[in-house]
Amino acid sequence: MSITALDIGTHTIKALSAKNGKQINILQAVDIPNSLNLVIPQSDQETTQFSEMIANLINDYKLDASDVRLSLPESVIANKVIEVPVLTDAELASAIGWQAEQYIPIPKDDLSLEYQVLARPDKKLPDAKMKVLLVASRKSFVEKLNNIFLNLGIEPTVMETQMFSIIRALNIKSDDPETLIVHMGASNLDLAVIANGMFDFVFSSKNGSQLLSNAIAQSFALDLKQAEEYKITCGLNPEQLEGKLVQVILPIVNNVVVEIQKALRYFSQVHPGQTIKRVVLSGGPAEMIAFSQYLSQQLNTEVLLMAPFAEAKGQIPENKHLHYTVCMGLVMRKLS
Repeated sequence: MSITALDIGTHTIKALSAKNGKQINILQAVDIPNSLNLVIPQSDQETTQFSEMIANLINDYKLDASDVRLSLPESVIANKVIEVPVLTDAELASAIGWQAEQYIPIPKDDLSLEYQVLARPDKKLPDAKMKVLLVASRKSFVEKLNNIFLNLGIEPTVMETQMFSIIRALNIKSDDPETLIVHMGASNLDLAVIANGMFDFVFSSKNGSQLLSNAIAQSFALDLKQAEEYKITCGLNPEQLEGKLVQVILPIVNNVVVEIQKALRYFSQVHPGQTIKRVVLSGGPAEMIAFSQYLSQQLNTEVLLMAPFAEAKGQIPENKHLHYTVCMGLVMRKLS
């Protein structure tokens, strides 16, 4: 029996087939276009088409359906780290619903809530506060996605937010430096901070890489597939296309820089005396030529690329490693 991890994005669907033992063994990596360009089917027609797309993926690539793990886009998730007086588990369970109402912008009747205690200091300490991570999702979306798979005869074993999968794939240790994770998708830009080995906060914005592709396509009269290739292979290299491509995409890239700078400032405001020591990039668009170097110059901070297959073996894809970060994190999850 093998694991099938699916990361359904608006532009592509990524799948990893793997076995998780002492060392993860990659059996197959799949990256196909999302012909519907959506992750949340709304109408009955969209739901039918979405189901057919997933069924074809499973059947065409002979993916094992006994342990299917799904990522949830940040657009339907709300994460918040809160501080509350030190409580017992029973007291926290009673209070958590009221706490969530204050911080989570999802209607109560559509709210699915999970929580995890990140830090619980000694109650005897004056003004002691415990840190609790709230993870809320829209019940209607989760149920719809789950039902699509159930109707295909597949019961998902895991459904979790993309960012949690990415954090697991990064394999953060408690003594690692303060880290900002930048995950670039087609539709969204997701930023998360890990400090002292713990999740701190996550921001999401609409500065996805599709904006870059659209600008390239319009400026150079290309179709979107060609624009995608130009974006990755030419990127911010000033020697390509006489520097005209850089002129087109640099304003959009600078919007990404601004979002990252906001996250860096926010962290320093919330944690006086602490700063982010490194930025780690995830997602296929982060492989754009000269992008990481440009970010490092603008942020004056070390910028690294994720290496999701660093400790894996087997049929590791020759390229596009950052496409599979979410899937790798899903594969690495240990089931209780």
